[in-house]
Amino acid sequence: MKAGLLAGLCCAAAWGAGGPEAWVPVRWDGGPLAAALRAGGRTSPSREALEAIARWYEPATLALVQGTPINCLLLTLSGGSDRELEKRQLALVQAYARKARERGLAVLGLVSAGSDPAVTAAAAVQAQLDGVALEGEFPAASYFAEQVRKSLRARNHGALVIPVVSPEEALREEDQPVVAVAGVSPGVGKMAESATASATAGIWVDSNLWLARSLRAAAPGPVWLSHAPGAGTARDYARSIADAAAEGAQWIVTLHDDLRPALRNGDAAALELWRTIARAPAFFGEHTEWRGFAPYGRVGIVLDPAGANPAMTQEYLNLVARRQIPYRVIRRAQLSAPLPADLRALLAFDLAPPTEAERRLLSGFAAQGGLVLGGPAWGTPPRDQPYAVASTGEGEVAIYKEDFPDPQSVARDLNDLLNTPDFGVSLFNAPSVLPAVSTSPSGAAMLIQMVNYSDTPASALSIWVARQCRSARLYTPEGPPADLPLKRGSRRTEIAIPRLGVYGALLLE
Repeated sequence: MKAGLLAGLCCAAAWGAGGPEAWVPVRWDGGPLAAALRAGGRTSPSREALEAIARWYEPATLALVQGTPINCLLLTLSGGSDRELEKRQLALVQAYARKARERGLAVLGLVSAGSDPAVTAAAAVQAQLDGVALEGEFPAASYFAEQVRKSLRARNHGALVIPVVSPEEALREEDQPVVAVAGVSPGVGKMAESATASATAGIWVDSNLWLARSLRAAAPGPVWLSHAPGAGTARDYARSIADAAAEGAQWIVTLHDDLRPALRNGDAAALELWRTIARAPAFFGEHTEWRGFAPYGRVGIVLDPAGANPAMTQEYLNLVARRQIPYRVIRRAQLSAPLPADLRALLAFDLAPPTEAERRLLSGFAAQGGLVLGGPAWGTPPRDQPYAVASTGEGEVAIYKEDFPDPQSVARDLNDLLNTPDFGVSLFNAPSVLPAVSTSPSGAAMLIQMVNYSDTPASALSIWVARQCRSARLYTPEGPPADLPLKRGSRRTEIAIPRLGVYGALLLE
């Protein structure tokens, strides 16, 4: 959707809760259709959970979001089920959406595969929804979404159409008012037992930081991540929210099945957990200025959304992040502009092969002291080693035998090819913590947002920053900010963090 059309829709839609930029979404699936879809899924909830889902659109559940930052409900609208069930569902959604709008909430409809585009659009108009979110394995998702948009335009309605797509599809989208992507449930994976307490442990962490960072590099509007909240503990919810927010995205808050009946029954522990979940976005809402900070990284990764091997490119982005290495995402189209002055290394595997202009730009970068990692198009590859290093001017080119070498090896190679100060920011003694690093528009302040993916707090975390800092303040959702002591060296500043729960943001001046 182009900017001009989006502006026109903004005028026509009269979106609730201030529009997409201000929406804090929650997946609020319910009604008999939702219960039927869940009962027929791969893992069916308990009988109590199904009953709670079926009766979720009783007006009393709207009280749960009253007074919270959550202001956008995703309601089950259509699932390609039998006609009578769909009619009952639409009547429920229409009545419930009206009451939600009276409370100032935005309302979107959840549409599953099997639905009809014209019927979907008609239902969205009838229920006066702000938009529809398409989820599931549609046979032709982009075609279906465009048909819904055309049908909405024919009805002179400005509801948004938001497909929830795979990471590969999301990275190709550059003009959507909201980019919604299916992410992973964040946490420490099964390889965690092999980790050691160093900056290069390579602990197996499932995270969406890399994905949000990559999408925010090009998306004009909000980025939403969709996934289930792990086991549904308080830490799972807090981690899912922080994992998205640290890179400026929003997690679509999703309730665990076991929580539904307890909330409907007024269970005190369940209500307290819900209040904790609902309050979490408020912390990030108090620091909206951080969204204006620029991504920081002395390592750059070239991303070509139309490249020859998008799956491998995603793994470079993911596994370099897992090594706790801050990096910038540089879209291939941006290589016509000068590279950032503080860039130290550039992964150029998406340039296979590079154009002459790209070759000149990156060769010049290497000649001035930079490091380029690329495939055989950059020189003579070795016979018996994964890569060979060739000097060029004051810098180097690491020439790999393959156009797309193993991402895990490349992420590990970065630690061999560069020294710790070259990364700009390094974490120690916290292998389960991943950073999201950015700088203020003036460059005077650096923000290091840290997400702990373990179920236990991190202790004795140490951060090295390759710059002189005069103050360090730690922000956490648990309490007021705290000033931390600094240890200054000739070329770096060290900060010790005694304990980190799920999330902390270190602001350095």
